[in-house]
Amino acid sequence: MKYSLVFLFLLLTACSFTPMLQTNEADIDKDVKLVVENINKDGNSYTVQMMRQRLRCALSNLQLDNQYKVYIRLNEETGNLAYATDATAMRAMMRFTAQIIISYQGQTLYETKLASVTSYSQNANDEFINQSAAQGAQERLIEGLSIDISREVQRFAKDQEQERASNV
Repeated sequence: MKYSLVFLFLLLTACSFTPMLQTNEADIDKDVKLVVENINKDGNSYTVQMMRQRLRCALSNLQLDNQYKVYIRLNEETGNLAYATDATAMRAMMRFTAQIIISYQGQTLYETKLASVTSYSQNANDEFINQSAAQGAQERLIEGLSIDISREVQRFAKDQEQERASNV
């Protein structure tokens, strides 16, 4: 049994297998300035992981030192928008709200909120279609909101750079 586990491990490493959502301690230490959390769910949720992954790429070239921290607090809301005559839901909506807090040495310098909303159709007879539509809406919102957040943080970094240049 022990040898079969070792063989399986060697086989998987030979195929360059890595877990999809692994947490590497070196990545955490390297990227101290970005904290993404969801106020409705735990920190390992799909939304948090995808938002963190997209924002790391977008914010990796900022000219802010490690004394700055960017906190992103996500809030997810879903609800029904339209109903059929028999009271079954025909259309649903999903809204993501992101509170952006940028601090320097523990003191808040900038705070704002961004929101993104989308809707999707629902089928009373097919749960797979409903789940696929909800996941598609979630991915669209993550993509759109991550772009908006990165623009906002980059605008802040540019303002900080101009302020430092004017003080010199």
